[in-house]
Amino acid sequence: MRRRLPPLKTLPAFEIAAERLSFTDAAGELNLTHGAVSRQIKALESQLGVPLFRRRNRRIELTEAGVTFLPGVRQALHLLETSTAEVATSPREGALVVSCVATFMMRWLIPRLYAFNARHPKIEVRLSASHAPVDFVRDGIDVAIRVGRAPWPRNVIAAPFLADRLGPVCAPALLKDRKTLRLSDLRRHRLLQAETRAWAWSNWAEARGTTIDLGNSQSFEHMYFMLEAAASGLGIGIASYPLVEHDLQSGRLVAPFGFTPSGRSYCVLHARQVANNAKIAAFRSWIVDAVRPAIAS
Repeated sequence: MRRRLPPLKTLPAFEIAAERLSFTDAAGELNLTHGAVSRQIKALESQLGVPLFRRRNRRIELTEAGVTFLPGVRQALHLLETSTAEVATSPREGALVVSCVATFMMRWLIPRLYAFNARHPKIEVRLSASHAPVDFVRDGIDVAIRVGRAPWPRNVIAAPFLADRLGPVCAPALLKDRKTLRLSDLRRHRLLQAETRAWAWSNWAEARGTTIDLGNSQSFEHMYFMLEAAASGLGIGIASYPLVEHDLQSGRLVAPFGFTPSGRSYCVLHARQVANNAKIAAFRSWIVDAVRPAIAS
């Protein structure tokens, strides 16, 4: 017998929007645009033949049909999530796939990965370079490392393991034997930025109680390219400390203003329903342990 079901992909958007009374909140949790959520709700209402929300000027309200529909949707999604967890938390075959921003992968993760291999020799780690929002099922990803802060989507567990600290960096020769710079000195230099962290200069300036003029700036597609440009003396870049730690130690780069907390953290992300997966738990535990000596020092 054919079941009469609504479009299943629309139900998470309806549940979140109904609970928060906000299409914007639903879009944020689901990594969708406001328009995409609105279209999903309209498709659901069209299938049901009744409106689920009243659209006011700047807010939404549930209709009587929406109020009646919500408990059943919530119960159905909970049952589906529970059933998924029972399957997903069983031991999975193959490598542990870790998605990570390329520069962090090259400069922080890979140099430390030998320690994970030594602790867990039977777990193969496969790295995938990306900075895009993660869809674990669609992308075939087990774990992702991203820079961010709460709130995260409800179906994602985030374990912060390393505070993000930002600071301008440049080649030593650019300072002409000076150890520090004044904020006003930045106007005389080309400022370098990466498209993957286009907010970095503004975030750093705001944390220091000032503003920054990016009129004389140059943008690079990836952080790695921007850091190479800074080391070559093309200007002053802005970077997260973990990405330039070894360059600072070797003297290839200097940080004339030091580093300032950005309010974000490097986090290990994984789907909530696989929290008890042995491989994922092992990686999460290892990466948190990996930074403890640095924090202690």
